[in-house]
Amino acid sequence: RPYCYPKRGESHAEAVAREVLATRNSLGLLDASTLGKLIVKGPDAGRFVDMLYTNKMSTLKPGRCRYGLMCNENGFLSDDGVVARLDEQTFLCHTTSGGADRIHGWMEDWLQCEWWDWKVYVANVTEQYAQIAVVGPNARKVLRKLGGMDVSAEALPFMEWREGKIGDFDARVFRISFSGELSYEIAVPAGQGRAFWDALMDAGAEFGIMPYGTETLHILRAEKGFIMIGDETDGTVIPQDLNLNWALSKKKEDYLGKRAHTRSHMADPNRWKLVGLETTDGSTLPDGAYAVGEGTNANGQRNVIGRVTSTYHSPTLNKGIAMGLVHHGPDRMGEVLTFPGTDGKDYTARIVEPVFYDKEGEKQNV
Repeated sequence: RPYCYPKRGESHAEAVAREVLATRNSLGLLDASTLGKLIVKGPDAGRFVDMLYTNKMSTLKPGRCRYGLMCNENGFLSDDGVVARLDEQTFLCHTTSGGADRIHGWMEDWLQCEWWDWKVYVANVTEQYAQIAVVGPNARKVLRKLGGMDVSAEALPFMEWREGKIGDFDARVFRISFSGELSYEIAVPAGQGRAFWDALMDAGAEFGIMPYGTETLHILRAEKGFIMIGDETDGTVIPQDLNLNWALSKKKEDYLGKRAHTRSHMADPNRWKLVGLETTDGSTLPDGAYAVGEGTNANGQRNVIGRVTSTYHSPTLNKGIAMGLVHHGPDRMGEVLTFPGTDGKDYTARIVEPVFYDKEGEKQNV
């Protein structure tokens, strides 16, 4: 997928700013086809997804969606995504783009080697569907213009899905949002993907519809404090580090990673925790920069107390924003940290809440 869609004479930074602002203010279009799509089906499907995800999925009603986290058996975050219940015996598990084959293999490994007697079948249908996110305040208007199923807030509430027609297209419409805006992710058969995209572009012209790339996707989610697997995680991060304790089920007897979280170093209160970071001068923090504290270590190096996981210039807020893991981070709100850059400069940023934009979530729930 493209990083951005630059117009003639535009820099990448200018293209990204245009895409962000157009999506926040009117209407954006994202090709989300690369998201993994795994069908988990069978009499034991609910039992199986309850073991794979840290939160409880078997209680989902058909037509509903739930965000889920996956940990490996050592408790480290491995993947995340929205799970939709299609019927009593069928779940559709969305994975990260890079995780589709890996998570499919992970599921098969457990089914074939450990739970071989469970009645579950897994199919990777990632390439069978094109999936397009229609995002922004005018998202509902453009879908109504195409006609077909009722996409009102009453007929299709947030975190639910429906099947039907959008215009002439057979569609499965998910009311989910990775941008914090009113958003619909719409799956159509792969062979109809380009035609559906073109139909949306034509219908959205009056709203100034704007295709956006992966960098705008990243900025929109960072403005909302949404994590990205592979940015906020690196194979050593657990859900508790990212303030995602709410996604850890207290009711389930077991799930992959549960026992690992009770190890002393996992339950250590001194672990680095996720915070938001705002530069004091409006600049952008260097990617991956480490925060330094008082004193030096045995090698004479300044003590490290945190690191940047994601950093962007926010066109919406017109300032540098970042997310990072910091020692006792949530308890240090307002403190200014120093981040030495590889360019010889020191950057300073204030610890803030990780949700920079629309804290109450009013824009996505309209």
